[in-house]
Amino acid sequence: MLKNFNSYYKPASDCVPASAETIQQYESKVPASLIEIWKTTGFGKYNDGLIEFVNPADFENNLWTWLGREVPNYVPFAISGFGELFYYRKLTEEDEDVCLIDIQYRKIETLVWSMTGFLEDLLTDEEDRNVWLRESLFVEAVKQNGKLEKHEVFTFAPILALGGAEEIDYLQKGNAQVYQELVFQMTS
Repeated sequence: MLKNFNSYYKPASDCVPASAETIQQYESKVPASLIEIWKTTGFGKYNDGLIEFVNPADFENNLWTWLGREVPNYVPFAISGFGELFYYRKLTEEDEDVCLIDIQYRKIETLVWSMTGFLEDLLTDEEDRNVWLRESLFVEAVKQNGKLEKHEVFTFAPILALGGAEEIDYLQKGNAQVYQELVFQMTS
């Protein structure tokens, strides 16, 4: 089902398939393609953390903070290696999309109109990976600073909106949830 995604993204050895309870909690809110990842390779880092599929429960509070309200049909499902938050929106029975909260510049971007398009097209396109995941900088950061742990991301210090730069010298490691909250407070 996810031929392009599976050929490009390699799960870390510590990825954990989602529990039956988690699957049951979200299966009516997210598409089968995402459930497939959760059931097979599971939650965790892919390609050394270029993207991390997360348990939505771990990031719902951060999503609600950034959106300013709780929206039951919006489900956070992944983070980039730099802390951006990806979430799925089930808009109607037929309409869906995948959005990104660009925490650095306080922007919400609608990336694609389906989860399959996100997994099979956007995540496997080199130009999109460099735009949305900062892949070139990420690869350099892993070489210099080592691999990321669960929910750990590379943080910009200072954050980009406050004068940081997308350069290796401005990067540190930190917890994604804490970083997302900190950036929200600093840019409010």
